Amino acid sequence: MNLRTAIEPDLPNLAALYRKTVLANAPQHYSPDQVTAWAAVEAESLRFHQFILAVTTYVAEDETGVVGFAGIGDDGHVASAYVRHDCLHQGIGSLLMQAVLTHAQEKQIPRLYAEASEFSLGLFTKFGFSQYDTEVVEHNGVQFSRYLMERVLAETP
Repeated sequence: MNLRTAIEPDLPNLAALYRKTVLANAPQHYSPDQVTAWAAVEAESLRFHQFILAVTTYVAEDETGVVGFAGIGDDGHVASAYVRHDCLHQGIGSLLMQAVLTHAQEKQIPRLYAEASEFSLGLFTKFGFSQYDTEVVEHNGVQFSRYLMERVLAETP
């Protein structure tokens, strides 16, 4: 398994992984309208470009190609955590989350926070994140509930 940071030429592959993962996993937890709205992503869009490249995004690859990605901002926001739909429960999410935690420790980021979906909640919980609230947001005209998660890495003096 190779782990590296994302670059602009990765955007089409990351968008395809994102879309396929949502289409494969979200129907167990979300309505058809929510799945369609969530999966609607364009690699060329400014929104996706910023989602991946405005933060440090780690990309996991194996001999089959890109198998996952996770991003973290300088402010501690865990912006993404996606594993290819056919590679779940193989330790890839854990590898990516460990990269995010190591990055945060190296940058001395005291607190991590994220908005977790129904199918990423377990990964965040496994890595010591606690739910502090929920929120309802609109994405592509459809409402979603998300779990607001945080993990304090260092207490402020």
